[in-house]
Amino acid sequence: MERKVVEDRNGNQVVITWDKASLDSGWCKLDWVVADAAHGHLVNASNMLDVTWEAPDGSITPLDGYLDPYFQEVYLDAESIPVFSKLAKHVSSDALEDYVQALEKEVKKYLTKSVNYGKAARRMYNIFRLTGEYEAAAYLRELFDEPATMLYQIWSLIRTMDDCFTEDSGITIQQLLDHSDQLVMNVIETLEGGEEAEVVRMLLRLRDILTREEPGKALSPQAEAARSELINIVNNFFFEKLSAVPQIKGYMDKMAK
Repeated sequence: MERKVVEDRNGNQVVITWDKASLDSGWCKLDWVVADAAHGHLVNASNMLDVTWEAPDGSITPLDGYLDPYFQEVYLDAESIPVFSKLAKHVSSDALEDYVQALEKEVKKYLTKSVNYGKAARRMYNIFRLTGEYEAAAYLRELFDEPATMLYQIWSLIRTMDDCFTEDSGITIQQLLDHSDQLVMNVIETLEGGEEAEVVRMLLRLRDILTREEPGKALSPQAEAARSELINIVNNFFFEKLSAVPQIKGYMDKMAK
């Protein structure tokens, strides 16, 4: 199939051809929201696809411009060996350098445009690990033990709200509220002192606002404001932890320029 007809967010038909898609390649990602009604949990699941196509001459072109040799080792099983063997012939000798450069572009994005120090930290962990800066990598690895893991769940709640407040969403407001209640309990059990009080206060405020929101409509200014404050709290937590290490702080300053 050389073309695909899709609809944009306004319902207009758009024709995408392979030739056009190959000129503006990028990441290919799938996202889901999974609701566990029995336990009051909402879980964001995602999967990155390493999409490629093979030309008649045997050359292989990756959609994102890069053949990833690292994850192949993790997911390799007997049935995958023929495909892996074919891909391995096309992996560049500069694969590691190219991979690090791709991660650094992501870090720069999360430090300057779509500011998210938690996501930047996860990518910096891989960069430091692959470039031999093991002390910084170890610090970032330990950072994502509690309470950072729990705070990262708040990011998940914020993102889930966007998925829930649409006309065709299968997620109900009650499920979102149940998940919020569970997060409040997790915060109380994990955090301490002023940090706990601030996060709980904002979660309860957001929960109260959500009870008055209408599914299928955009979030109210009050809900957006509460959500922004929560994002700011989580961002500040990660920024302070990252800035506490001169090596990491220097790297972030360099990437943000």
